[in-house]
Amino acid sequence: NFKRSLDMQKYIVRLDDACPTMDRKKWNRFFDILDKYNIKPIIAVIPNNDDKNMLIDEYDKEFWGSVREWQNKKYNIALHGYNHCYISNNNGLVPINKKSEFAGVDKSIQREKIKKGWQIFKNEKINANIWVAPAHTFDKNTLNILREETTIKIISDGVSFLPYFKNNFLWIPQQLWGFAEKNSGVWTICFHPNNINDSDFVKIEKFLSKNKNKFISDIDTLYKEYRNRKMSFNDKIFFYAFFLKRYIQNLSIYKKIKGYN
Repeated sequence: NFKRSLDMQKYIVRLDDACPTMDRKKWNRFFDILDKYNIKPIIAVIPNNDDKNMLIDEYDKEFWGSVREWQNKKYNIALHGYNHCYISNNNGLVPINKKSEFAGVDKSIQREKIKKGWQIFKNEKINANIWVAPAHTFDKNTLNILREETTIKIISDGVSFLPYFKNNFLWIPQQLWGFAEKNSGVWTICFHPNNINDSDFVKIEKFLSKNKNKFISDIDTLYKEYRNRKMSFNDKIFFYAFFLKRYIQNLSIYKKIKGYN
């Protein structure tokens, strides 16, 4: 199975920041395109949004009914933190951003957030098996609490060529923020529908139309296929190269801002 996966490229679509005040027109437009090509995304749902940047449309009283509809359509619902507010500058286990709702935060606070978010999902009859951390930032305490307080088994994050099992979770890597042709591996593309414009939608539909048969929709099957796989040497090289490239890019931007170039 591993060799078969290495010999082909597969994609997963992930949509972040679903909440009652999201830009419903843009989200629905994205859903229409995905449904057209029978692609089932991961939807990262904020249980109790307090992030002012997410206050786009008026509060939708029917939001949780919509989430249950997505679930019925076999979309993969993920727990996306609790309130999406950053209270730490720790970059955690996946050092993409230096802001976090969880990484470096006291364990008792993390536990309270996860318990409350999970209870909201239970009350709304949402069956989530995936964790998506706001800003990609979380730590080992987060993982321990998720294991103790929820039935989540999958982390949608990390950088590798293929999913791997670590810390008692399957990590499905999330390496892209826009579509790109790949020769092999499993690639999760993260979109924030609130921020997508018309030209983005045109590019998205073009890629989906061309590659519709290369998308993974059944995350449970992916779990079964990779739950015994460990992170390989090539995965680790890719991980360090990915973050070295980001560091160099950020350093270049910093120098330009400071007028060094």
